[in-house]
Amino acid sequence: MMKHENPQGRCVTLLGLAIVLAALVTVAMPRYAEGAMLRGAVYNAATGRPVEFASVSVVEARKKSYTDEKGMYLIDLPDTGVYTVIVRSEGLETYRGRVPVSEDTTRNVSLTPLTIRGKGLTITGKRDIQNVSRHTMTIKEIKEVPATFGDAINAITALPGIIRTGGDLFGPIVIRGGDRNGIRYLVDEIPVYSPLHYGGLHSVINSNLIDRIDVYASAFPAEIGSATSAVISLNTVDDVKEFGGYTDLSILSATALLQTCIIKNDGGKLALGSPLDERKEERKPAGYIIASGRSGYIDIIVLPLIQLLTGERISIVPRYWDYQFKAKYYFNSSHSLTLFAMGSSDYFRLVNNKAPEDGSDPLLTGLKVKTDQQTHGQSLYYTYQPSESFRNRFTFYSSLRQNYISVNFPAPGVNQALQGLYVDSRPYVFGFSDKFKAEAVKKILEIRGGAEYVLYYFTARGKTANRSGRDVTFDLTDDNFLPMPLDERIINHLIGGYVETKITFKGLTVLPGFRTDHFKRSGESTWDPRLLVSYEFPTKTILSVAGGKYSYFFQTNPAYFDAYPQYAKIGKDLKSEWAFHRVAGIEQTLGLYKIKVEGFYNEFFDLANRYVHFGPDWSIRETMNTGKIRAWGAEILLTKDRKENQDDFFGWISYTYTRSVERSGLPHYPGLYGNPYNEVGDPWGNKWLNYDNEQNHSLKLILGYVFGKNSITGKFMLFSSSPYTPIVYHMEDIDYYNTTGQRRYYPVYGRPNSRHFPVNHRLDIRYSRTTNYSWGHLSWYIEVINVYNHRPIAFERWDYRLPYLGPKNPKRKPFSDSVAFIPNFGIEVKF
Repeated sequence: MMKHENPQGRCVTLLGLAIVLAALVTVAMPRYAEGAMLRGAVYNAATGRPVEFASVSVVEARKKSYTDEKGMYLIDLPDTGVYTVIVRSEGLETYRGRVPVSEDTTRNVSLTPLTIRGKGLTITGKRDIQNVSRHTMTIKEIKEVPATFGDAINAITALPGIIRTGGDLFGPIVIRGGDRNGIRYLVDEIPVYSPLHYGGLHSVINSNLIDRIDVYASAFPAEIGSATSAVISLNTVDDVKEFGGYTDLSILSATALLQTCIIKNDGGKLALGSPLDERKEERKPAGYIIASGRSGYIDIIVLPLIQLLTGERISIVPRYWDYQFKAKYYFNSSHSLTLFAMGSSDYFRLVNNKAPEDGSDPLLTGLKVKTDQQTHGQSLYYTYQPSESFRNRFTFYSSLRQNYISVNFPAPGVNQALQGLYVDSRPYVFGFSDKFKAEAVKKILEIRGGAEYVLYYFTARGKTANRSGRDVTFDLTDDNFLPMPLDERIINHLIGGYVETKITFKGLTVLPGFRTDHFKRSGESTWDPRLLVSYEFPTKTILSVAGGKYSYFFQTNPAYFDAYPQYAKIGKDLKSEWAFHRVAGIEQTLGLYKIKVEGFYNEFFDLANRYVHFGPDWSIRETMNTGKIRAWGAEILLTKDRKENQDDFFGWISYTYTRSVERSGLPHYPGLYGNPYNEVGDPWGNKWLNYDNEQNHSLKLILGYVFGKNSITGKFMLFSSSPYTPIVYHMEDIDYYNTTGQRRYYPVYGRPNSRHFPVNHRLDIRYSRTTNYSWGHLSWYIEVINVYNHRPIAFERWDYRLPYLGPKNPKRKPFSDSVAFIPNFGIEVKF
């Protein structure tokens, strides 16, 4: 097992180091004669309304203040004289001027908007990339969505077509009913293979470090490979102009972020920005440094709260922490170097010491589960951009993941193959990429392209159990499970590249692209053409169609490797998985309103399935490329924005219809290849079945209102349940009766995913209030998740003491040992 580092110690070290560095910065101040006072108000030149929380800095005096809700500011100065005054506010042009200050001087400032744009929970799209099948959320929008714990990946589940596999609050993400394993997560274009902490409570990156998050629901650009379903791209902050930071405290975790700019004087001397230093405005920007971290304490606060509310003592211990560090240095206007590092840790332990009761399976008594996972990622970017028409970026990155999991069923009667299971896996990924963008004909023709090499170094040791085939039932006494020792060391190589040509003429945009990847172990090369065509009318109506082929190699997926390490060494016996996407959409903007309608049809081919069998040459094989998924449906989205500094409503409503079916394609008959030792792979292998994570109907309403310092937001969701496999009969455990003299019946399941539970629904409410101070702002919030405490029917409860008795056994029930009504609160301090 891996030793845990002290997360609090890590945060203290980072913050302490940054403060010490900031304290070393010294700036000479000019001498003046007598004390003075500068006061005034800051207004929005377009609306005439006061600007709240604008920063007002006096350079020579190294003093800064923030405007209040009426736009007023007040700064005490040491002497009279002429000072350089700088006024900044997000979305407005920066004011800079020389102001004569006597004993008591009033100076009002009007700031011109950069653009007249909204400040609500706007879901936007950037036409430079694509509008269709793409949504963008900024950090402000992320924090205002209720029931997300202020987290980026949680927030995107409020978008159309995105669901959680573990229900409506936790679990991995599925987008548009596609293959959940085909989603790729990127942070600053670097792949992340463990994006979520335990249970999906938080993403592994501090939300305050995120500038925006882009979701490509399907039909993504050729630049992105190794994904067949969708792409979630988190883009971090890339511009720090002054010293500052954030601290967030909630009932789940504590986070901190500290940032400062790097400044250079005319002599080339470097210094870090400090809380009192405004003279960087007169120096050349040379980069920035950002450090952040989080420590979770669910086991300290949340679990005792659950025990207090329900009386149930939960025998689980989850702990997690993460860190991020980013530094950028500009050598000159054309060359820059960026270092980014991030890491996370998740520890989970479950011990079931309860005696069998209420018909629960006695073979689960004493069940012990333990997981310990750490990930560390690093990237180094060198960017060359001599002009706006050309840019080239060379990147080195690595992802180092260590995953330990153990499961033990010590109860008598359990198949020995299922006792003492553990896997210690180390999937390490190293990659190099070079990408360029060149504007060949100004505003008409742009060429993009790049190449990539990836080394996969995977090792694993442990003991697992494998099942020779599928059956109509499952039981811990199943003799089909066989022990399998692990001792794997596997090296894989991937080489790939892409090219895109963007043609823009008036309202028309055509973006043909092509991507190819070669996997050395199998000797296979993929050939993936892609195309986007979009036209924007003068009426702000945008019509778009997009589609193409999308591939990735099953053997390179670290998540698969953690579960089935031996599969990474498969070569020519396993082809690449691939998909074909088709999507069409129309978007119309009318003032602060926008409506967007899209239809999609995506197919997934050659999905790998577990099936231990003999090949035609009598070699033992463990997989077959026979799986298929078809997903189709439609989305409609209506958004309402609000103007800056105005009290108003904002939000969106969306409805998504999705159908998603799958077919394993495994042999539904014995004797594959004429070999009598090959058992049935899947009795339903030739049938189209509802996909595990299909959600037919989903209605999402997010509505908020801002009034002064206050914001209140509500989220209501009404959605179909995922399908489930019903219990249709029973089998008696004769061995258990002969051993104990007691009856034990285990369930027999019917057609997979053939039924649905009743429709689920939930209402969440969040209230926040922000107060500005001279040093920054303090924002606190309180939210209630599942306001009316709705408990959906979520599973079939089987009583192992009884045979199948129709609606009496099994019984459809909600999860009774969970907290449906969840209060949450937190505080954010920005300085």
